[in-house]
Amino acid sequence: MLDRLPIGIKVFIAPAIIIALMLCVMLVSELAVRRQQAAFLQVVGGSLTTSTTTTRLLLAVADVQSEILRYLQLRQRLAAGETVLVDLSRSVISKYQLVDRLFLTVKSTSGAAESDAISNITDFLTIHRAVSLKIVDGAPVTNMTTSTLMAHYQQLQSYIVELATRSLESAQNSETETEKFIKNFSYYLLGGLIVIMAVSIFLTIYVGRAISKPITNMISVMSSIAVGNFAVSIPGMQRRDEIGAMARAVGVFATVSKQLRDREQSLVEARALAEGASRHKSQFLANMSHELRTPMNAILGYTELILDNIYGELADKMRAVLVRIQINGKHLLGLINDVLDLSKIEAGQLTLSAAEYSIKDVVHNVYGAVEPLARAKGLALTVQMPAKLPTAQGDERRITQVLLNLVGNAIKFTDKGDVAITVSSSELSFTVAIRDTGPGIALADQLKIFEEFQQADSSTTKKKGGTGLGLAISKRIIEMHGGQLRVDSEPGAGSTFYFTIPIKVGAELS
Repeated sequence: MLDRLPIGIKVFIAPAIIIALMLCVMLVSELAVRRQQAAFLQVVGGSLTTSTTTTRLLLAVADVQSEILRYLQLRQRLAAGETVLVDLSRSVISKYQLVDRLFLTVKSTSGAAESDAISNITDFLTIHRAVSLKIVDGAPVTNMTTSTLMAHYQQLQSYIVELATRSLESAQNSETETEKFIKNFSYYLLGGLIVIMAVSIFLTIYVGRAISKPITNMISVMSSIAVGNFAVSIPGMQRRDEIGAMARAVGVFATVSKQLRDREQSLVEARALAEGASRHKSQFLANMSHELRTPMNAILGYTELILDNIYGELADKMRAVLVRIQINGKHLLGLINDVLDLSKIEAGQLTLSAAEYSIKDVVHNVYGAVEPLARAKGLALTVQMPAKLPTAQGDERRITQVLLNLVGNAIKFTDKGDVAITVSSSELSFTVAIRDTGPGIALADQLKIFEEFQQADSSTTKKKGGTGLGLAISKRIIEMHGGQLRVDSEPGAGSTFYFTIPIKVGAELS
């Protein structure tokens, strides 16, 4: 049955039923709470209020009776119109007003069972008030009057006590009924919760197995396919739900995977051949670069000797030609050195010699080497660094090579403005920044200029020449020191290259 339902529906079957059952429990609980609330309000606002107010009414009537008796005693000794008698008469009237208010509350909160007691209290309270008010108005007082007043007070008191007793009994009966209802409801609710938990567990297990078992089987099949067992049987191909669709997709996946494995085997063999060819290429470039650099150094050396007139005076025309040979030879030697460094890096033969060095000396040496180039282009070359910098440990020659490449690039690509070298240090590292006012580098080009044989794609950059190896080699050298090389630039706003290296690196680096 569940095999035909989509997983999206099966996933919601158990939670939906559980939620519906829980909503039923919440509804029943709400009804029980409302029932308890109504019973509570009935007790507090009805019987309990009646009982409490009746007690206060009893005290108020007793207080009135006490005032009347005191008035009678004083009236026998004092003349009419005395201040004490006048005050007592006013007090009696005000206390009757309190009695009336309390009795009105009692009548509004009492039930039908107390109607006869309310009627009796009304009658005797009316008679008691009439007799008392006649007394305070100055009517003659006889023994009959006093006896009547006392008799009605005692009867009124008994009816009020009866009303209080009935109200208290009514409150207790309501409390007992509510307690019994809540107790029974708690048992029913507990039983319902147990049934809901049992149904929920059953539904969860049943629906969960209906979903998880075929998925587990499919995972097992896919694991077998992943390890190369393409002959495994795929269950559930005929199902109409997502599992069936997955099974059919796994069948296609198995077929494609087998084809891919066969192709991958061919690619692995081809890759092994390519890697071998690449190693031979790198070794060849390293050897050839070395063989090219040796005669080129000899050519430059002899050119230098001839220009120094070691072999006799030169004609001006010949000197100009030799100067061109020297310039182009140095340029060619730089290209050969870049190719040699790159080939060593690819062949894993480039090593760094760690020793103590001064970053200030590195910066000053690079400044002395490139300052004539900046001056020849009319650029201001400045250096900013702290007066005291810690002694560093690393490959000074390679760090100098990196800085020389970055400052040389800044001068080469900047036609006007300035180039600034800034050095800062933290507790563990140096940061060297080379800022220029050149054309800037687009974001797309910033992502590729550190790759081999890549340059920024602009007409201005192309005119400057170069192999596109300097930044790639510099980045590898900085990373071999455990540092980072990055750039911050916008077209038309110049560029700033940063490299950060640890102050102290290992004694042996490779």
